[in-house]
Amino acid sequence: MTPVRIVIAPLCCAALALAGCSVDEVSIGEPTPTPTPVATAPATFVPSIPGLAAGPHLGMITGFDPLDRERADTAEARYAEARAAGMTIGRIQIDWAELEPDRGAYDRQALEDAFADPLLAGLDIYVTLSTLDSDGLTFPAYLLDGDNLRAGLTLASPEVTGAFTDLLDWLAVQLPAHNVWAISLGNEVDSPVDDGLASSADAETFFTTGLGHWNAISPDIASTVTLTIGAIERQPALARAIRDASDLVTYNYYCLNADITVNGEAQWQGQVDRMKRAAGDREIFIQELGCPVGYSPQGRASNIGGSLDIQERYLEFFGELFAKDPQFRAATLFQLYDWSPELAASFSQAVREEGAPLAADRLEEWLATSGLVRWSDRTNRPAWDTWLAAIEGVRRARER
Repeated sequence: MTPVRIVIAPLCCAALALAGCSVDEVSIGEPTPTPTPVATAPATFVPSIPGLAAGPHLGMITGFDPLDRERADTAEARYAEARAAGMTIGRIQIDWAELEPDRGAYDRQALEDAFADPLLAGLDIYVTLSTLDSDGLTFPAYLLDGDNLRAGLTLASPEVTGAFTDLLDWLAVQLPAHNVWAISLGNEVDSPVDDGLASSADAETFFTTGLGHWNAISPDIASTVTLTIGAIERQPALARAIRDASDLVTYNYYCLNADITVNGEAQWQGQVDRMKRAAGDREIFIQELGCPVGYSPQGRASNIGGSLDIQERYLEFFGELFAKDPQFRAATLFQLYDWSPELAASFSQAVREEGAPLAADRLEEWLATSGLVRWSDRTNRPAWDTWLAAIEGVRRARER
């Protein structure tokens, strides 16, 4: 693991949680790969996503800032364009703690609220259930003492796995009404294992128990667990166990090196090859597919590099990949809007306070330039048209 990831994952995600969002997109945890040729798809792989029409699919998330009326109207217009081009999927994320505020008492309204975004109407939905997350444990309070499990409990304890399967029993009844095609039972789960919050063996028990239970009670909704790309090297046993128990393999992947600098096509090809080898005979979903442009297009000094051209080429590269390689089944874009300067700055502040100003500057720049629509004036970056073309290309591949 790199010092940058150690700082960013636990501290920045906690900062985002304080800002009112439970997301984990800041954990890079990726070694810079040696470029290798893109491997061909296996001769056979396991098509095991019954809730999704055959062929590849693309979708996106909007962002994590509240939207004023003008930005909401712009988002609605962009979603209409993407739907017309052939976008078919969307994504929601919710914590276990939100769904079970009290022991054995489940909050159906919290789940309904997560699905209530009108931009998701008519899309097939992927659910990210946060249990382990890159900022730690998002378990219900009765299992915790502060940020850790109660004394005497581990992820493999029967009380913990039993509470989890009870939640899944309840959730399995709720999801079919919402066009859900897959569920992830954790988000970048290798990060808290790397940070020592849980052992790899206990995490393996927790997730394989949950995946096995879900497949028994809800086989029509595919199940998986989201990993960082770095899990392939840092937590190989956990990654293999999750793969073997899952219906599909799920990663978050950005055009970023471990030091939060923008990379190029040789690195993307190397990472694709690593994903395919690690996935074996499973189909692949990229839960977060994103590439920031950096500040330079705005005439400001950049700490991460990046450019409008790199963002366009990144989306072109992956659009072509999903249209041509049947093992790459679906992806959701990170994201439509930039993060607002205020949210990006609040998120990086914890890193700055830890005495890592360069890491904080890079993190803030990444988030503030991550979108295909500028936060400042709601105008499209050139990559928006590239993204629409990728959606159209994937739609044509799906219809063949």
